[in-house]
Amino acid sequence: MKKLIFLIAPLAIMLFSCTEKIELDLDTSSVRLVVEGNLTDLPGPHRGRIATTAPYYAEGLLPVVADAEVTINDSDTTVILTEQEPGDYYTPVGFVGEPGKTYTLEIRLNEEIAGTKDYTAIAMMPLKIPTDSCNVKYEPDMYKGLWQIRWYAQDPPGENAYLFRAYRNGEPVTDSLSRWGAVDDQFFDGNYTMGIGVLYFFKNRNQYIYEGDSITLEVCNITEEYQHFVMYLKEEVQSNNPLFSPPAANVPGNISNGGLGYFAVYPVQYVRTIYR
Repeated sequence: MKKLIFLIAPLAIMLFSCTEKIELDLDTSSVRLVVEGNLTDLPGPHRGRIATTAPYYAEGLLPVVADAEVTINDSDTTVILTEQEPGDYYTPVGFVGEPGKTYTLEIRLNEEIAGTKDYTAIAMMPLKIPTDSCNVKYEPDMYKGLWQIRWYAQDPPGENAYLFRAYRNGEPVTDSLSRWGAVDDQFFDGNYTMGIGVLYFFKNRNQYIYEGDSITLEVCNITEEYQHFVMYLKEEVQSNNPLFSPPAANVPGNISNGGLGYFAVYPVQYVRTIYR
């Protein structure tokens, strides 16, 4: 058993992308397909990337998969993604996801990977839950000083999950997966959030927020399955102790036929505050 490395780059549809090196204990005897794809209710084009796993000693980015046939369809429409760079596939301009709809990503390869040419992923876009506002609070006694972004919204009854990212003065400050916030509503199901902390900036890590800074909070309504996927990867990034890491077979992706990665669909909204 050796380690395989794949890069999670949750793509430019959120106006920025990030890259994390993730190491998982996987059998290197066979190559696996790796799919990165997101669809939101923001104007496209939306990008997806198709690649393959590589041994831990391989240098550079993952080997990309070119010349695939890639489509996204719902019950009404099928769109064909166009390959603009090797391994990078884009939806048509203007194609947006619609909350409440279920989308199917279909990939047809020229050559088999792991014994098949065909891969699919099915994902439902959750309904958009309105966010009221956010603010920033400095906590001098926590972790030698930190700023927390606090989120205000009415969570409806039932299972809901959220993904959070942030911008400071228009620039992304959570552009690595380890700094995303991803929560379910276990502790506030059906209640008002009352300003719970969802993102943190640590003074001892030089993650400063200054008086007068404009902070924009990006709120994504995601499925619980995708929230679990993001949390698993965050744990992989932040932990180097294999004794407490779950086996790779438990990575909760949604790519068929043993593919790695996730096709995620979710609505997005933004709220802004000035730190005083």
